[in-house]
Amino acid sequence: MCLSSQVSSAVELMIIYPQVRQPFAEVFDEIVRGAEAGYNGDVKSAAFGENQSPVDFVHVVDAKTPILLLGNRISRLVSEADIEHRLIVGAVSNEVPNVNGITLIPSPSAIAHKLPVLVPNVKNVHIVAKPGQHVICLEKAIRAFAAHGIKFIVHRADNVRAAAAVYRDLVNQLDGDDAVWIPPDGAFLNNALLTILLQESWDRQFVVFSSNPVHVKRGALFSVYPNNYKMGLSLGRIARDVVRGRVSTAKMKPLEDIFIALNERTSNHLGINITENMRKEIDLVLPAR
Repeated sequence: MCLSSQVSSAVELMIIYPQVRQPFAEVFDEIVRGAEAGYNGDVKSAAFGENQSPVDFVHVVDAKTPILLLGNRISRLVSEADIEHRLIVGAVSNEVPNVNGITLIPSPSAIAHKLPVLVPNVKNVHIVAKPGQHVICLEKAIRAFAAHGIKFIVHRADNVRAAAAVYRDLVNQLDGDDAVWIPPDGAFLNNALLTILLQESWDRQFVVFSSNPVHVKRGALFSVYPNNYKMGLSLGRIARDVVRGRVSTAKMKPLEDIFIALNERTSNHLGINITENMRKEIDLVLPAR
C-alpha cells in the first residue's frame, strides 16, 4: 500500500513481516497499518513464510531504502546479515543490537502511570528477578514508580528453586498496600507457583498484575498487552525520524503503547470499585462470573 509522501518523495519504507495464520496474522496487519500511517510516506510491505529467506530479499533492495523488520525470526536473520540498510525493528521479545525500534517488553513508566489510577492504595510493587540479568531495566523501573510515589522493591533469586522460596516468603508479608509484578519473561514462575501466588493474593488482599495476558484470565487483577496499531504508528514515526536524520544513536525502546485487561471478579474480591476514571485506562474487562 502506498500513501502520499510527506517524508521524502524519493524515500520509500519497506516493511518485512512473518506470514502466519490467523489470529496472529491480524497482529502483524495492525502493526503494518499503524506503521504506514506513522511513516506518512510511500510504503511497501512483504510477508515471508518459514521457508522463505528475507535476507535474500533484502540484499536486492536499494541501499537507500529504510527497512522495518517485524517479529523475532525475521529481525534476527536480517539484522545479523545486513549492514547496508537503515534497519528499524519491532514486535520482538528482546532488544536487537545496533538498530532502532521497539520491543514487546512493557515500559515500566507506562505501567507506573496506570497503576495509581487502577489501584490507588498500592504503595509498594515487588518483583522477583535474577541479579544483573533481566528483560526490564530495574533501575529505570525504580525511578518510574518513585515518580508516582510507589516504592519498587527487587527481590533477588539466582534460579527457579531460589525464586520459589522468595515468592513463598514474600506472600506471607504482603497486604493491601502491596502489588506483585509478574515480569515479561516470567521465567521463575511455573503454573504451580502461579496458582499459589494468585491464591495468596485473594487471601491476603494484595494485587498481582502481569505482562502476560493469560494471567489475567487465571486471576491476576490486570495484565498489559500491546496496542498493535499504536505500536506500528510509533515504529513508522521512528522510521520517519531515521530518514530525516533526527536519530543520532541506534537503540531500542520498551513498549509504551499498551492495553490494559482487568479481571472484574478479582477487582470485586479485592474491594476495588471500577470508577469512570479507571474505565478510561482499561481496554478490556473480563466479566465477573
